[in-house]
Amino acid sequence: MSLEKTSTVESLLGLLSQGPMSGYEMRQMMERSTTSFWSESFGQIYPALRRMVEDGLATVEEQSKDGRAKKVYRLTDAGERRLRRWLGVEARPQVRRNELLLKVYFGDRAERGAIAAQVVAERERCEDEMHRFEAALLRMEMEHARHPALPYWKMTVRYGMAEAKAVMEWCDETFEELEKRGLVSRARM
Repeated sequence: MSLEKTSTVESLLGLLSQGPMSGYEMRQMMERSTTSFWSESFGQIYPALRRMVEDGLATVEEQSKDGRAKKVYRLTDAGERRLRRWLGVEARPQVRRNELLLKVYFGDRAERGAIAAQVVAERERCEDEMHRFEAALLRMEMEHARHPALPYWKMTVRYGMAEAKAVMEWCDETFEELEKRGLVSRARM
């Protein structure tokens, strides 16, 4: 195969395993399902889809609806086999990039209160995320109660919830440490 193994391809194969869809629909599906842990841009999706068709992992069909043409992709047997092989291979470690941690690391150079303010903002973001996860779990239960993938979808949401909870705890501890050192200029969290 000319297609190098990338997680972009496998993420698209996974989406297509749920049914035929256009590149736009794949991006929308990611926004509704995997965005908290995996996302692809249109600039990544469309070139990968072209290569997947060239390599026989997907087919494409032009469809017209309401006078608008769109390309709908469908998983092939070869694409299904590639997805299954990839699912059986141990996940590669990912280098995490976290701008907040980078700023905390260099925090001794920051203006008084700057790091504490960002820690407070991160905690608030995680609280909002936790609410979105809780709503997603409820929505999944109501809309997909009998779907065979539901237990797996719920596992990924619970991972996000555990991570958000851990980050909120870290934010609380970090804020307290900054407060003890007199590095807080805003109201307490």
